[in-house]
Amino acid sequence: MYMVDVVTAQQAAQRLGVHPSRVRALIAAGTLTATRAGSQWLVDADSLDRHADLVAAGATGRSFAPRIAWAAAALCDGLDDGLTSAERYRLRNRLAHAAIRDAHTCALVQRWLSRRAQSIHRYRVGERDLAQLLSTDNLLATGISTTTTYSIGLSTGGAADAYVSDQTRRELVEEFFLIESARGNLTLRVADAAPFGATTAPRLIAGADLAEDTDARTRAAGCELIAEALRAVRKE
Repeated sequence: MYMVDVVTAQQAAQRLGVHPSRVRALIAAGTLTATRAGSQWLVDADSLDRHADLVAAGATGRSFAPRIAWAAAALCDGLDDGLTSAERYRLRNRLAHAAIRDAHTCALVQRWLSRRAQSIHRYRVGERDLAQLLSTDNLLATGISTTTTYSIGLSTGGAADAYVSDQTRRELVEEFFLIESARGNLTLRVADAAPFGATTAPRLIAGADLAEDTDARTRAAGCELIAEALRAVRKE
């Protein structure tokens, strides 16, 4: 584990054993959390550790396209998935087989869903503004913000997590005067494929977001939510 909060892109590349251009691609995809410092990227050490753990766990299979990632989550919860019958058959089989794998299942699903967001932004916001912000239209609660919906025994700790379109994100930044902070209590994930007609992300998505947390108890809760969603597919 790194003992500092951030590392350079070059250091991240050395840690992962890849070229720096691959690190930049992971940043652009939202897989690694990073901030600009002049001409270079500073990568959040926790997000780097999580990605390295996925690689070490062997969860390096090809990630789903954003549309398929969200369709997989919808399929697990019996929601409208927008798939053709052939796509649905293949995806259900893949998810059902994942449900009977070993302890690496959680890491595998995280890898499959790694492109569910186009970008991830963190902000610092006051508790009063946070409650008002979360009532905004076209915002899909996920991660720690789904503890009540999915009966997860976790406290939010004054944090919130949600999917938004990039337009909604920009509007929220302007309305609530949000300032980006790597350690902020508000996470906004930009995802065009998200079903913004709903209010809460499906279990597979919410679980994957929880499983990325730095807190061990939160990660475990995320993996359990993923397992719960996969068990539902096996029962069908």
